[in-house]
Amino acid sequence: MLFISLLLLISSFIGLYFGSKLVIISLENIANRFGISHLLVGLTILAIGTSLPEIAVSVIGGIDKLSGLEKNVDAIVIGNKVGSFFVQITLILGILGLSKSIFVSKWVLKREGPMLFISLIVFTLCAIDGVITRIEALIMIIIYFLYLMLIIKSERKIEQAKYKIEYYEKEELEQDYFEPMEIALKTVSIKQDFLIFLIGLIILLVSAEITILSAIDLANELNIPKNVIGILIVSIGTSIPELTADLTALRRRSEGIAVGDILGSNICDILLATGSGAIISEFNVPPIILLFDIPMLFIALGLTYYFLWTESFLKKWEAVFLIGFFSFYVILKLLYFQV
Repeated sequence: MLFISLLLLISSFIGLYFGSKLVIISLENIANRFGISHLLVGLTILAIGTSLPEIAVSVIGGIDKLSGLEKNVDAIVIGNKVGSFFVQITLILGILGLSKSIFVSKWVLKREGPMLFISLIVFTLCAIDGVITRIEALIMIIIYFLYLMLIIKSERKIEQAKYKIEYYEKEELEQDYFEPMEIALKTVSIKQDFLIFLIGLIILLVSAEITILSAIDLANELNIPKNVIGILIVSIGTSIPELTADLTALRRRSEGIAVGDILGSNICDILLATGSGAIISEFNVPPIILLFDIPMLFIALGLTYYFLWTESFLKKWEAVFLIGFFSFYVILKLLYFQV
């Protein structure tokens, strides 16, 4: 039974990846057919696209709890959001830093960094009483879309200033910044695009359901609290799209985009993904997450921001340190802070 639960969980991660991939590709094609600007596509479809697994897990978790199919889903869902945030700013960023020297402009850090802290503070304030209500979920969603509107506004100002950039530099900027995360499928009609979207969405939602149920089964089989499974296992599986997208960006020599995706994805995960599920059914927050995991997450975020801010690039030893900090967190979690 343990083997089956583990196999189903791994299979669901693969489904989440390919389901989100198909949804992103279809939406890109549809946006191109309707003449939607690359700017808007890049800042909406692609920004939210890599967070689709986290969003799907949250939404399906909310539906399962509301319908009574699985009433103890809270720890998996909330653990997934906190764990995904932690995994991306330590483990994934550390892996990227070891594979290649990562440069990040201070302009990006000034814009995204404060919002990362704000989003985490908002999440903490909403969760501090032990439950994220529907009203709080709505507030989180509104804050995320206000942030997205500000990002779009700031990027439009950059677009308007592009005439100051030489032509070849402009072309390079456009290719690096707005190139889709995946190579779009060539489709012959909008009906085919919608079909791809529908197939991707079904795969995504079914995979999210399997992820939740198999994660709960795994927690029961191993006699491990569900928040541990959500934080240390489910979060890694749902972070696969971010890792894939960021490694692709590094291969294209777009280091800033890779880090930008991590920062933006975390804001989306903690606000939009959490809010999308909690607005369906209120989520209870395990006390241990408030007492241990969130404080550790603030420390990790502070360290990461400091490393990126001091010299605008991540050194090899800093990348190793982030991976080591994640390992340290995992050890403490498993030994002393499961419940």
